[in-house]
Amino acid sequence: MNKRYSVFCRMTSVAALLLALLSGLSSPLISDERAEAEKTLGVVYADGRQTEDIPLLGLEEDSEELFISGYNLARVFKASRHWNPGARKLILSISGHRFMFTLDTRVVIVDDQPVLMRVPVRYSEGLVMIPIEFISAILASSTIEEIDLDEETLILTIGSPEYNVTGITFTDDEVWSKAVLDLTEELLYHVDSETPGLLRVKIYGGRLNTLKFSVTAGKGLFNKTRAEQTEHDAYLFFDVKKTAARFRVEFFDDAEGGGSARKLVIFLEKTKLPEIPDPDFAGMKMTEILDAETIRGNRILKIAIDPGHGGVDKGKVSSSGIYEKDVNLDYSILLSERLVEEFGVEVVMTRTDDILVPLSRRAEIANSEDADLFISIHCNGWFHQDASGFETFFLAPARSEDDLRLAREENASIQFENPELKPEELDELDFILWDIVQNEFISESSELAELIQKEMSNRLSIRNRGVKQAGLLVLRGLKMPAVLVEIAFLSNPEEEILVQDPLFRARVIEGIVNAVRRFQEKYTETVSMTR
Repeated sequence: MNKRYSVFCRMTSVAALLLALLSGLSSPLISDERAEAEKTLGVVYADGRQTEDIPLLGLEEDSEELFISGYNLARVFKASRHWNPGARKLILSISGHRFMFTLDTRVVIVDDQPVLMRVPVRYSEGLVMIPIEFISAILASSTIEEIDLDEETLILTIGSPEYNVTGITFTDDEVWSKAVLDLTEELLYHVDSETPGLLRVKIYGGRLNTLKFSVTAGKGLFNKTRAEQTEHDAYLFFDVKKTAARFRVEFFDDAEGGGSARKLVIFLEKTKLPEIPDPDFAGMKMTEILDAETIRGNRILKIAIDPGHGGVDKGKVSSSGIYEKDVNLDYSILLSERLVEEFGVEVVMTRTDDILVPLSRRAEIANSEDADLFISIHCNGWFHQDASGFETFFLAPARSEDDLRLAREENASIQFENPELKPEELDELDFILWDIVQNEFISESSELAELIQKEMSNRLSIRNRGVKQAGLLVLRGLKMPAVLVEIAFLSNPEEEILVQDPLFRARVIEGIVNAVRRFQEKYTETVSMTR
C-alpha cells in the first residue's frame, strides 16, 4: 500500500478533512487562456490497444502540476464514470475500486477512505480535470494491474507488456549508417522501400514500445524513425536521406557465442552525390542488397495453383450450404487462366476436379513439376458472423492464437487422409515445421504474401487482415516461394454473397496476378543490378 495513503488513513480526522475542503475551495483557478494543452501523456497498453498521446493541462498559477481530464482517465483505465453536477462530484470505478472527486478540493475518497493530493481537482471548459499525481500516488497502489508513470518523460505504461523488440541504437561510419534493433528472440521481417526516402520494416510477431522507438533525430543517413504496433506485428518507418541508394537487413544471433543478444540490423550504404544532380535522384527508391544465394534470377515459368480441400473434405460451409472446396476450385481455375493469358506461364493445378488430394501430395506435385511459385486458395470461417476480410499466410511458426487456430483448422484435412487418427493424436501433431521448411524461401514467401495482400487491398472493400505466419501442412517441404490466400469469410453472410459475385472474383484474381507481376519485377531488377 502507498505510504502516503496508509499514514493519512491513520492520522486524518474529521477536522483535518474539513480544513482540506475549505483550503481547496480557496485555491485560485487560473484564467481560461492558460487552460490549453501544454504537454501530452504518452500511454502504452499491455493489452494490445494502440499507443496514444493524451493532452495534459497546466491549471495552477504557482504549481507545475499537470491535469488529465476525467473523461480521458476513465477511457484509459476502462472505468465507469458518474458525474453529479449538483454535488460537483465525479465518481470513477476502476478495477473494483471507487474513487470520488469533488471539484476544488484536494481530497479523493477511495473506497470510503479520504486521501489528500497536493493540488485540488479543477473544472475547465466543461471537463473535470484531475492532477496526474492521482495516477502514480493513489491509483497505482489501489489496482492489481501494474501502472508505471514516468513523470520526467510523461510516459504511462498500463500492465506489463512483454516486449520482444526492446531497443534501438544508431551508428555511422564511412561506408554504412546502421540502425540496430535489440530482440529477445528470432523474428521474421519484411522490408519495403517502394516509397522514396522511406524504408519500412515489418517485424512479424514483434511487440515494442512505440513511444521509445519514435526517434526524432537519427544518425548518418537516418533522419528520424517512427514506430507503430498492430495486434500481430510491429512496424518501423525510417525516414532516410536521398543519398541512401542501397540497403540490406540482417539478423544476428549472439546467443551461439554464449551471449543472449539478438539483433536486427538495417544497413544503409553511403554513396556520393553526382557532380551534376539528376532531377529525378530524390525520387528514386532504394534497392535491396541481396546475397547471391537468395537471388533466384530466373523468370517465373511455372506456377502451381492449389485449390484447397476437395472430395469428402468440404472445408468451410456457409449458412446457405456453399462449400469452400467449390469456391476454391472456381477461383483457382480462373486464376490459372489469367496467369497463362498475362504471362504465358505454365500452370500446374494440384486438382481440377472435386477429389481429395492429400496435403503432402500437393507439395509433391509442385516440386516434381519444378514450379517457381505455389499459391493455395482458401476461404475462411469463424464461429460468429462478424469475422470478415482477407489474409495471406506463409509457412513459419504462428505468432498468435488466431493464426494457430487457422493452421489447426486447415491442417485438420489430414483426418480425411488418415481417418484412423484419434483426436488426441491429431492435437499432438507438430504442425510448426520450422526445421523442415526450406529456409531460403521464407523471405521470398513473405515478400509474395505482402504483395498479394497489398494488391488485393487496393481492389477490395472488405477488411485487410494482413499477412500472417502459421505452420500450414500444405506449405510443408515446398522448394519454392509459397503462400496460402484466404479470400473471404464464408461464415459472414455479406462475404458469402461477395465470393459468388463475378466482379469481386475478378478483383481478387487481378490482385494476385498483379502481385505475381511485381514479385517477378523485383527479383529480375535485383539480378540485373547485381551483375
